[in-house]
Amino acid sequence: MKLHEKIQERLKDSPRTKSILQYLTFVVISAIFWGFLTFNSNVQLDVKVPVELTVPGDVHFLNKVPDTLTVTVRDRGYRFFTYWFHKTPKLTLRFNDYKDDGTSTFKVDQSHLKKALSVLLNRHAVIESVLPESINIRYTDQPGKKVPIKTDLTLETREGYTIYGALQLSQDSVYVYGDAKTLNAINEAYASHIEERNLDDTLRRKVSISAINGAVVEPRAVDLMVPVEKLKSVTRKVKIVVRNAPRDVKMLLFPSEEEVSFRSPVSRINDENENDIVVVVDYNSVDINHPSNKVKVMIGEMPAVYQNVKLSHDSVEYIIEKH
Repeated sequence: MKLHEKIQERLKDSPRTKSILQYLTFVVISAIFWGFLTFNSNVQLDVKVPVELTVPGDVHFLNKVPDTLTVTVRDRGYRFFTYWFHKTPKLTLRFNDYKDDGTSTFKVDQSHLKKALSVLLNRHAVIESVLPESINIRYTDQPGKKVPIKTDLTLETREGYTIYGALQLSQDSVYVYGDAKTLNAINEAYASHIEERNLDDTLRRKVSISAINGAVVEPRAVDLMVPVEKLKSVTRKVKIVVRNAPRDVKMLLFPSEEEVSFRSPVSRINDENENDIVVVVDYNSVDINHPSNKVKVMIGEMPAVYQNVKLSHDSVEYIIEKH
């Protein structure tokens, strides 16, 4: 006799094996009996029913629209298989059937909800309760008001990087919908606050528009882009410009050029920007009462994006010639 046949023979004759089989048999019988009793008795169950409102394009709801209803249903247990194994049908409510033009309100009371749900669900089911008990939503059919978006940003870059260029929004304004009194008081919409530190690449983010009491905003979010670039060290020779000299005076400088070092965004370093830094000597800074052969050199104008701007000398020698 083979080994597995010997094991089967011993198990068959084992009292312990017989006890386990008897136990499992009673469990299966009990489960069948319990299921029979349960599925033939009344059972109460909460069912989530999706809600869809059919609304004309010129109507905007001013408060939250429920996307589901929690319906407590009482029915025979076996009928709940339809709820477990089939997708719950969607309750569709037509705007024109429940609108109240006098109060600009969309109203569906509990009795109307139960009536609509009874048609939707199993015809044998008893609807015990519905949450929310009713639907009551303010609406407006007034044209929207176009208002600009105000951003609220706290941004810092990593060392060696800078924000270069204007931030960009996918659109600079939104439409606000509400009653006439509410719209008159609204002149701008605010984007939610964004705080980012240690930026080393261009920031791209979807930004939500803050809610406005008594009104709705469309769209509810816009795309934001903040350009971030790496800084590069640059050294450039710049001709010194004399300012405020009288017409009959010529001021000769030695040297006539000054070496300027600074850090610039990489994309700005090109031949077209070679003259965007102005180094000046102010004739009025010459002290006639205390003659000196040197005059102070300083930065006149430069792009605000340049960082760590330094001159190789703080003064140069000069000679004044009068004509």
